[in-house]
Amino acid sequence: MDNRLLTTAVFEAAQESGAEIFPASRVKGIWRESARCRGLLLENEKVEAQGTVIAAGCFSGTLEGVSAYAPVKPAKGQMIALRADDLPIGRVLWSEKVYLVPRNDGRILAGATVEHVGFDKRVTAGGIEKILAAAMELAPGLKDARIEETWAGLRPDSADHLPILGPTDLEGLLMATGHFRSGILLTPVTARLIREWITEQKVSLDWERFSPMRFQNEAARSVTK
Repeated sequence: MDNRLLTTAVFEAAQESGAEIFPASRVKGIWRESARCRGLLLENEKVEAQGTVIAAGCFSGTLEGVSAYAPVKPAKGQMIALRADDLPIGRVLWSEKVYLVPRNDGRILAGATVEHVGFDKRVTAGGIEKILAAAMELAPGLKDARIEETWAGLRPDSADHLPILGPTDLEGLLMATGHFRSGILLTPVTARLIREWITEQKVSLDWERFSPMRFQNEAARSVTK
């Protein structure tokens, strides 16, 4: 699955379905009135909604009024795209140090580091060296591969490394973040659960261990000890 193509496809599908997009609007936080979330606060306006879903990845906790439900931190991951015409790799290869993912266009993706360095997305020599060394150890034929692209992304890592999914104690406010390294893999089930919560007020799967309320419950238990 190419995450870049998927993102573009989802964006276009949302527009075709009538979704209103605010591409140049910075979200400041949630619009709260008493025990209800009425929507979002943008820089110059308010957007009202019956259900507000916070799905801002590692930036979720930076939104006003959200940090108690989504204590996520960025986990940087550096990646490399290689091309080795004489080394056909037909499936994903794994080791304890690296994974190699073949793409339909002939590229081989190698990654990824896990670095807790804040919101720094710079690609570093040390990170690339680490990935290349592990990749060539797993597939020695990659020593002659061409480097086509390098990049870094930020994953949302929760305190217990589990996703944060579901309603909060604020009516109308739901979380969908903290997926860490499995965001694209968990996209279908996350979308299913969020849809069920909003449209049916109940879900078809066991989800309690992923509840955003677990952090507040843990804080309360710590205070009473």
